[in-house]
Amino acid sequence: MLHDRMALRVIADLLRSTGGLTERVGSALCADAEVMSRNITLLQDIDLLSQRQIALADILDSDDLAHSLATCRLEWIASAYRPANDAFGVPDDDEDDVLFSNA
Repeated sequence: MLHDRMALRVIADLLRSTGGLTERVGSALCADAEVMSRNITLLQDIDLLSQRQIALADILDSDDLAHSLATCRLEWIASAYRPANDAFGVPDDDEDDVLFSNA
C-alpha cells in the first residue's frame, strides 16, 4: 500500500509541475495584447487545463482521497464523485458549491 501511495505522490508532483508550466505558458501568451485578443478562448482553455492539472495533483496527493474528491474545486470531478456517495448516505455539503462555479 505504501508503494501505491508513493506512486500517487510522484504522479501528483508531475501533474502539479505540468500545471505550473501550463500556467506560465498562458501567462506569457497573455503578455502580448494582440495574441491575447485574438486567442482569448484558447487562453481561457489553457488556464482551465492548468487548474485541472493542479486540482488533480491535490487529490492524488491527499491523505484522504474521498474527502478530496468530494470537496474538489472542479465541478466535473466533485459532481461525478458525489452521486456515488449519495447512494451510501454521505451528506452533500452545499456550502462548497460556491467553489465549483468556474471549473
